[in-house]
Amino acid sequence: MTTRDHINSGMSDENMARVLRSRADAWNYSAELESAAKLAANGEHLSPQIRTSLGFYAAGKMAAAASGRDVSGPANSTGADRISAAYDNLKGNS
Repeated sequence: MTTRDHINSGMSDENMARVLRSRADAWNYSAELESAAKLAANGEHLSPQIRTSLGFYAAGKMAAAASGRDVSGPANSTGADRISAAYDNLKGNS
């Protein structure tokens, strides 16, 4: 799978870059979806809602990685996930 998967192949390169940049900017690390991805890789049945969320999550993660972001863990996320991870680190829950 590439970062161009699930994108209209008739898009201009400029529009493609805009879509990928938007996906990368919107992506945030999710421990729940990382766990769901492992379950899916092991052949577990996931609900349609989780599969859909996982698809969007994976596309965003791939775009973020392609744009040079480190997507290895919550400390590299943005937004509320990053704040939550920092708070957990302060409490010693990591």
